[in-house]
Amino acid sequence: MMNSDALSCKDCTSWQELLLTVSILTCWLLPTTAQITIESVPPIAVEGDNVLLFVQNLPENVQTLSWYTGGKPLKMFEIARHVIATNSSVMGPAHSGREMVLNNGSLMIKNVTRKDSGYYTLQIFDTTSRREIMRAEFFVQRPILGFRKHPTSQLKIEFVPPRIEENDDILLLVYNLPENLQGFVWHKGVFPVDHFKIASHSFLTNSTMLGRTYLDRLTVCSDGSLLLSKVSQEDTGLYSLRTIPVDLMSESAIVYLKVNNCLALGWTLASCGSEAAIRCFCT
Repeated sequence: MMNSDALSCKDCTSWQELLLTVSILTCWLLPTTAQITIESVPPIAVEGDNVLLFVQNLPENVQTLSWYTGGKPLKMFEIARHVIATNSSVMGPAHSGREMVLNNGSLMIKNVTRKDSGYYTLQIFDTTSRREIMRAEFFVQRPILGFRKHPTSQLKIEFVPPRIEENDDILLLVYNLPENLQGFVWHKGVFPVDHFKIASHSFLTNSTMLGRTYLDRLTVCSDGSLLLSKVSQEDTGLYSLRTIPVDLMSESAIVYLKVNNCLALGWTLASCGSEAAIRCFCT
């Protein structure tokens, strides 16, 4: 049996290069059919900004598309219906005069207000009458003070690592969690709705409750940080942390998580050392 110490540094380098080559080839040999995605630019806007709900990878056989406010394609919430062939739009009941549908399917909303915050739904029909539905979300905050209820809040969230690929483990690292808290709550999105709750933690009972969607992929840290395992494109979006202090003066922080696709943006090698570094935060 060969002694592991007998492997030279040159041998190790060769194996690493080979593994890297195989990984890159595997990534590029994946099917090239790209899924439709919607990205809010910016995901967190200030009142008065323009927001673009940017549609990527719209299929060539799309015939018509419609944008709606809210999470469902209901007629009363329709903003506009757009015909690709003629590049023409028919305004719906929810059109405020500030929205414009582009021929690539994207929706431009001008001079946004805080009431514009929330979910938007895109419904498309192709030439075979097949329907697809996608959703996007953005948040509008007040200038300077933003969304925080407490003007002196230093609550902050960072991603570790800062660039996120599919199947990575990502830590939403919390800084400056206030003292004397009853607990804290994480939500997918910006509104404190139970349906979008990811997890809640109580310091009074030292217990954590996880949402069903993330039950097998989530670890909650006592400092408020959140470890999400094996992320996918569906995890892209806004995440909000809300504190529950004893004096009920709640503070919030919001971040936008973007999960990159290796086919579209290239491939990044993640070492075992970086994964171990992430996990040590919650131990």
